[in-house]
Parts: sequence; C-alpha cells; structure tokens
Amino acid sequence: MLDSTPLHLSSLDPFGVGGRRLCFEHPFDEHLCVKVLRVDKDRTVRLKQSGRWKTILGRVYDNNEDERRELDKLFKRHGAEVAEHFPKHYGYRETDLGLGLVLDLCRDYDGEVSMSVREWITRGFGLENLRKPFAVFSDFMTDRAILTKNVLDHNVVVHRESEDRIRLVLIDGIGHSAMIPLAVWIPFVARRKMKTKLDRAWAKFQQLEADGGVALDLIENSSWGQGIRYNASINERLKSE
Repeated sequence: MLDSTPLHLSSLDPFGVGGRRLCFEHPFDEHLCVKVLRVDKDRTVRLKQSGRWKTILGRVYDNNEDERRELDKLFKRHGAEVAEHFPKHYGYRETDLGLGLVLDLCRDYDGEVSMSVREWITRGFGLENLRKPFAVFSDFMTDRAILTKNVLDHNVVVHRESEDRIRLVLIDGIGHSAMIPLAVWIPFVARRKMKTKLDRAWAKFQQLEADGGVALDLIENSSWGQGIRYNASINERLKSE
C-alpha cells in the first residue's frame, strides 16, 4: 500500500545520477534507496513504443515501472534466491520529486554505499578481484536462464559483504528488450544468449581497466554520473534547474 506521507528528497544529494533517474538514500532507512525519474532538461528521454507499427505514443518511458515489473517477474519465477544478485523492491512512495520506487540498497561492511564496477575500476581497484564474483554471478544467471539487457559496468554493483567476500548485484538493465522474446521461452537459447552477453561484459571491463577507468573530465562534464557515486558538479547543476 502506498504511504501517503511524502518523503522529502529535494534537499538531499542523490548518490547516483543516471540518464533518466536519480537515486537517493532513503531518509529513514539506511538499507533502502529511492529512485525517482529525472525531469531536468539534461535527462535522457526515451519515448514509449507500442503497437504493430511501433507508433510513437509520445509518453516518456518509465524506468521505475519497467524495473518494478521485471523484478516482480524474477522473484515470482525464481524465489528469494534472486535477492543474491538483484535488489528487492518495496513498491512506490510519494516524494517531493515525484513518485519514487523503493528498493534494497547495497552497503558494504564498512557502511559505505557500494560502488559500481565502473567506479571500482576507475578508483584503481584490481579487476582480478572481481573475477570469481563475476563467475558466480554468471553461473547464477546462466543456470537459471535469466535474460537481461546488456550487462554494463555502471549497472553492476560491487557489494563488499566482508573483507573476503564480494557479491555482484545488477541494479539496472533488468529484463529483456526483444520484441519477440524467443530466448525467454526457450531456456537453452536464453542461457546461450546470456553467456554471450556476460562474456562481452567481462571483455569490456578489461578494456576499461586497460584504459585506466573513466576520465575525470568526462565524469565532471557529463549530464549523468557515469556510474560514480555522488558527483558534486552534476548535483549542483541539477539543483539549479
């Protein structure tokens, strides 16, 4: 049931700035986050397509609703074990920035919000440390024939549960994008397709490491956070508009 008391987020800094959404720590629960749609002029807008002829209806794509729906499907199909590599959602909550989707927030054992693979590499942490966690993540996805969009370095979170244990969590790009989802209906095809995506993802991680991570000027001048937690220049611009 939707809580009628709005959360006040506008005075807070989002720790994550995506092309279409802002992500805030929940004001009253450190283990939760709230995602709201961006409405500023620099946001990335995707139009919803529907119908046989892909007629553009003119309404903005709702990432929150798509994520909520896809997570519901995953948890219904595979049960609680999905929470090992995907966040659980707790429905919508009114905020002073619009309707927000409430989800689990990955925090490391030291209390810090977990960083993305992109930030991990950019900060100089070795990709080799993620090889085994990525293999576990990959096996989980392929064994259960879970199909997602392309696995991107800024959508995968490095959750450090202890000094010796890392778990990878996919926080965006959930669900498939195919109009005719044959792979969803045929597990063998889904496994093969997902393995290809995961192999490509690891290769891109390696290339990012070879490039030295994301350049600082790109982080500072981008209209989104580039997968890096809280970027002051981006947040100040968002506040002024």
